[in-house]
Amino acid sequence: MLPGSPDPADETIRIWCGADRSQRLAFRVLADSIRRQTRRQVEIHAIDNGDAPSVADQRHAPYTEFSFARFAIPALAGRHGRAIYLDSDMLVFRDIAELWDAPLDGAHVAIETGSRSDPAQTAHARNRHAAVMLLDCAKLDWDVARIVAALGCDYDYNALMTLDPVLPPGTLREAIPRGWNDLDRYDAARTRLLHFTEIRTQPWVSTRHPHGSLWIEALRRMRAERSVTDADIDTEVAEGYARPSLAIELGLRGSTGVDPRSADALAAYDLAQGFVAHRALLARFSERKRAVARAERDAAVQRQPGLEWWHRLRYRVRHGSD
Repeated sequence: MLPGSPDPADETIRIWCGADRSQRLAFRVLADSIRRQTRRQVEIHAIDNGDAPSVADQRHAPYTEFSFARFAIPALAGRHGRAIYLDSDMLVFRDIAELWDAPLDGAHVAIETGSRSDPAQTAHARNRHAAVMLLDCAKLDWDVARIVAALGCDYDYNALMTLDPVLPPGTLREAIPRGWNDLDRYDAARTRLLHFTEIRTQPWVSTRHPHGSLWIEALRRMRAERSVTDADIDTEVAEGYARPSLAIELGLRGSTGVDPRSADALAAYDLAQGFVAHRALLARFSERKRAVARAERDAAVQRQPGLEWWHRLRYRVRHGSD
């Protein structure tokens, strides 16, 4: 370090988390877990697609209501310094400074070591690397409006989420230590960040995640300290963003006849209450799928106008009416 230069330990760690309304509780638990594990100064911001333009063609709609927001971070950060991007469906167990201090060595974006290069990773896992990123905001010329406008012309959504279309070759580097994006697995010796990727088993909407108890324990601590109140949890349940059984498991509800220690009993209670995990998100998935199918149908009709009746019937059978 040069004489007179700032001590990196005094630098505020800046974190932006993708968090739409459905992720509000998850975001609060993640932010609390980050702060508990570090003595450094941190700023933690929630972002969603309100920081990005919408798309007219539903074939290119984002999977979540915060998917595009990550590309707005360099501008939000003032085009200088570092920034961390995280999804909200996560829990941190180590000092975030380890991620923040990872060497960029000229890279524009750093991701977890092995997240793309490790041949043992599945294709599904390799496409999750953009959920944990260290950004050099001065080097990233990302214009989120331009990036979204190019969807369907220069690249599709899945390609965009690899980051390749929006980075010069060689500027994406695997530099973040392993364990900072463990997908639905937990190893106390390795895991720095647990990423609850499977939406149907995330602990706030399901009792079925194998490591869901870690998230529940974190929420219990926050409730005991009153950084999350019973009213907060009741609101999440009432608005359909958290499972009804969460209130029973935490002891907010008595005399229900449901064993709060039984995952099966709690899941049965949620089913009886008509709860559907991520109802709005699943509706987005469904509409996106129908939009893709409509485009394929119309293209098929153009190629085979004599079979228009068949292509339209096939679409109706699979997807219902337009």
